[in-house]
Amino acid sequence: MAVGVAEVAEGKGPQAVSRPGRAQKETTASQPATPQARFFLAKAGAGGGTPEFDRECATEAEAIAESYKAGVSYYAVIEYRTLVDCSGRQPQFKKEVVKKNP
Repeated sequence: MAVGVAEVAEGKGPQAVSRPGRAQKETTASQPATPQARFFLAKAGAGGGTPEFDRECATEAEAIAESYKAGVSYYAVIEYRTLVDCSGRQPQFKKEVVKKNP
């Protein structure tokens, strides 16, 4: 007979199943922010070498629709700031998402 999360062993009745411990999750303050991409239309007639941005769109859906209408590509851009953590034996480079100011 199955007893859900408990098991019957050696006729002693239900006993709790031991599970390996999980690592504690870090606090949300130390977790990196979810990157929010910004969307730009490509300039019409721009060469394929260096990206040239035209206007910014508020959402990806708007960028898709506008790029289709104009017959151009669109770019999704995420901006990062570099940080260096020198607390250990060797410096570690980290990245931080730069938030867009409204």
